Amino acid sequence: MKIPFHKPIFPKNINSILKDSTNSGWVTTGPKVKLFEEKLSEYLSSKYVIALNSCTAALHLGLAAKGIGQGDKFIAPSYTFVATVEVGEYLGASPVLVDCNYDNFNIDLDKVEELLAKDKHKKIKAVIPVYFAGKPFDYKRLNSIAKKYNLFVLEDAAHALETISELKVRNTVALSFYANKNITTGGEGGALATNSRLIAEKVRKLSLHGISKDGWQRFKVGAKWKYDVSELGYKYNMTDIAASFGLNQLENINSWRFRRIEIVNKYTLFLSEIEGVDNPDFVKNENHSWHLYIIKIISEKWKISRDEIINKLNEKGIGTSVHYIPVHMHSYYFNKYGYKPSDFPISKKLSESVISLPLYPRMNNEQVEYIASTLLNIWNNNKL
Repeated sequence: MKIPFHKPIFPKNINSILKDSTNSGWVTTGPKVKLFEEKLSEYLSSKYVIALNSCTAALHLGLAAKGIGQGDKFIAPSYTFVATVEVGEYLGASPVLVDCNYDNFNIDLDKVEELLAKDKHKKIKAVIPVYFAGKPFDYKRLNSIAKKYNLFVLEDAAHALETISELKVRNTVALSFYANKNITTGGEGGALATNSRLIAEKVRKLSLHGISKDGWQRFKVGAKWKYDVSELGYKYNMTDIAASFGLNQLENINSWRFRRIEIVNKYTLFLSEIEGVDNPDFVKNENHSWHLYIIKIISEKWKISRDEIINKLNEKGIGTSVHYIPVHMHSYYFNKYGYKPSDFPISKKLSESVISLPLYPRMNNEQVEYIASTLLNIWNNNKL
């Protein structure tokens, strides 16, 4: 059996979702993007949504809209994908990395408070928390901390579209529609959601070269062609082709989420027999998006390493991944800032012990049971 780590769901006839754009000839930012933004705004209970070409773009523009720049610092978790941190570097700001909680992978707010208390010169201007795998963090506590220290909160919700929908948008939020996310806009895509009109207007302008009008406004029939570039911007806009995929995917988000939860429950039941594996907790009504199902290998109970377990799963046709190599262990960051692997011990430990198993709605029960039974067999043959 061959089970890829992820496989998105598209209609058999792709033309059914693309024909409006291809027939009209309007394939870049236009009416479909506008409609996708409206649907997302409704789903998220957010006043403003700006569709973009990636979550990285949303994070970058979110910081830029608040004027984060040279000499500033921002807090971010070490245990995340590098995009969470690199966006501040684009603007000349320096990251202040924080370790995570071992149980849920999310940023350790105790350590955040400790860092802020020591920031006597008020250099730290923002914090970028991550909803790791879609699990909510203690946003009430974080918002309280942010208010106390006058911090801008930019939430990295790349894993957490459904989580944000249920919690409602309280800060500025960056979302991802990359190929392996819970919904995709055809491979690449993202959005920024906010209730701040000023942030929304700034991000929209910066997303398209700093131009005062987007292409849809300038080139639709009857529109005036004149425009102005009022500040240095970027090229981060979403296309109508991408938005067409997103609109189709968004229609299925509730049923797909229900299927994800079914798979999570099956994994949890089947893998509970393995003493050498620590499974993620399933908490009913937790507002978890379940973008990822990540197990922790308890190394002292195995004869073989985590990497050898991955190899054996791959040999049986099962796609896997590892989320993530911590930011401070990548050469760019340890060369620039002098980090050592031991600086963030929990992040390091997790990166050496976790395995992400396939989790997507196209999986059938036979595939889920095959993955679980394969892992059980590996355990039975290699336990101490």
